[in-house]
Amino acid sequence: MRIALPQLNYFTGNPGKNQEIMLQAIQKAQTAGADLIVFPELAICGPFPQDLLEKEEFINECRLCIEKIASACGSMAAIIGGPNLDNQTGIMYNSAYFIQNGEVTDGVHKTVLSDYDIFSESRYFVAGEDNQPIRYKNQNLRILFDEYESEYIEKTDHLIIHIGLSPFTTDSLAERHQIFSSLAKKNARMIISINPTGGCTSVLLDGNSMIFNPKGELLRQLKEFEEDFFLLDTRQLNKTPAIKLFRSNCITCIHKALVHGIRDYFYKHGFTRAILGLSGGIDSAIVAALTAEALGKENVFGLLMPSEYSTDHSIKDARDLAENIGMPYETIPIKPIYESYLQQLHPLFGNLPFNVAEENLQSRIRGMLVMAMSNKFGYIALNTSNKSEAAVGYGTLYGDLCGSLSVIGDVYKTDIYKLAQDINRKKIIIPENTITKAPSAELRPGQKDQDTLPDYPTLDQILRLYIENNLSEEEIIKQGFTAELTRKIINMVEFNNYKRSQCPPVLKVSKKAFGMGRRRPF
Repeated sequence: MRIALPQLNYFTGNPGKNQEIMLQAIQKAQTAGADLIVFPELAICGPFPQDLLEKEEFINECRLCIEKIASACGSMAAIIGGPNLDNQTGIMYNSAYFIQNGEVTDGVHKTVLSDYDIFSESRYFVAGEDNQPIRYKNQNLRILFDEYESEYIEKTDHLIIHIGLSPFTTDSLAERHQIFSSLAKKNARMIISINPTGGCTSVLLDGNSMIFNPKGELLRQLKEFEEDFFLLDTRQLNKTPAIKLFRSNCITCIHKALVHGIRDYFYKHGFTRAILGLSGGIDSAIVAALTAEALGKENVFGLLMPSEYSTDHSIKDARDLAENIGMPYETIPIKPIYESYLQQLHPLFGNLPFNVAEENLQSRIRGMLVMAMSNKFGYIALNTSNKSEAAVGYGTLYGDLCGSLSVIGDVYKTDIYKLAQDINRKKIIIPENTITKAPSAELRPGQKDQDTLPDYPTLDQILRLYIENNLSEEEIIKQGFTAELTRKIINMVEFNNYKRSQCPPVLKVSKKAFGMGRRRPF
C-alpha cells in the first residue's frame, strides 16, 4: 500500500482554507500514485477550534468541506480528522472520517478525551464507546487518536495510524518517539504518527511526523516546524534502513519554535509589521532578534524611550542591537512627558516619597508611545516579558505588559541568556554588554532586579519546581531551599495571577505555560 503523509499547516477556524490546502495535497498524492492519504485529528477545522465547535453552522461547514474533499479523492482513500455531530442524538464526536470511492464510508470516534493542560475536549465532545479497525485493501487499519487507546490494538491489525495532535514542548519529540517506538515493538506492527506544523496563537505544532517499523525502529522523520510530504510504500518496509531521531538541542529548539510561532501568528492574522520598545536590556533584544528572523529585519521597528534613569550604555546597547540587526528605529526621550505627568499629579501626590507609582508611570508612558505608533502605522506591538518576571509580577499593567503577543513569556530568565548565545552563534547580533550587565528596569537610580529578588538561577529553580512540576511548598523546601524564600516566591506567583490574566497570549514551549495551560482564580 502506498500511503501519502502530508504534514500541513492548518488554519484554525477556517474549514474552507483547510479544504483548499488538503485538495492540493490530494492532487500531489494522486500524482504520486498513492492508495491512501492521511490527515490528522481535526484537520478540517484546524487545531484547537474551541467554542467554534458550539456553532452548528461551523460544524455543517466542516462536513460540507469533507464531502467536497471526498468527491475529489476519486479512487484514492483518505482519512480526515474532524468534528462529527450526530443530528439525531445531538452528540458530537471527535472523529476520523474514512473516505473511499469518493464518499464517506466509515469512521472512528475518539474514545479517550484529553482534559489536561491546554485541552478541554469534554467541553465539546463525547467519547466514543469503541474503536473498530478500518478495512481497506484486505488490511485492518487501526486509527488511534491517543496512545491510551492502544488497548484496542488487535493481532489482526496490519497497520497502526496515530492521528492525534501533539503540541510542541521542549520534551514532546523525545516523548512521542519513546511512546510510539515502544508501541510498535510491543505489538510488532508498523506505526505512522502524523502531526501538523504551524501555530494556533499560543499553541505550537512542530510537525516531526514519524514512521516506525514493527521492531520499533524509526524509519522516517518529517521536517521540524515545516510543511512536508512523504509517500510511504509499505511493500518496501523491509528494505528501508532505520535512522536516528533528529533532535535540536533544547535552546536551539526553543529558538526555532519562537521564530515559527511569531511568523505563523503574523501570517494567519494578516499582520506584516511589528513594533517593540528597545531598552538595551536582554529581553527586548531577544524579542527583536527573533522577530527580525521571523518577519524580516525591515518589518520590525524599535522605539528607544530613554528616561533620566536610563544609563548611557543601555541607550548605546539598544542602538547597537538595532544596527546589528539592520532594523529601523527611532528615539523618543520620555523625560519631558514624565515631568509633565508629575507636574499634573503633584496636587494629588504632594510631597509623598518616590515609590512604585513614579516608577510605573515611566513604563506606562513607554507603553502609550508604542501603542500610538502601532495605531498610526499599523504595527503590531510585541510584549517582551520573560517567564521569570511574569511569574513574580515584575511587569507594569498597561505599560511594559502591553502587546498583542508575548514572545518569551514561557522562557525563564536563565534560558534567556542561553537563547542570546544561540542567536549570536554565527555572528554578534545581541551586544555582549547586553548579555553580561546586571539586569535592571532602570526606573530609579541604581536599580537592579536582584535588589528584591534572589539571583535568577535560584529563582528559576523554585519556579520550575512550583509551576512545571507542581510541587508544594513543603516539597520544594525539601529540595534544599529555605522556607522563607520558598514561601515568598510562591506568594508572589499566586498574588500576581490577576496581572497575568490581563496579559497577551504566550507562545508555549514548556509543559506548563501561563494562560490556557495554567488556570488560576484571580
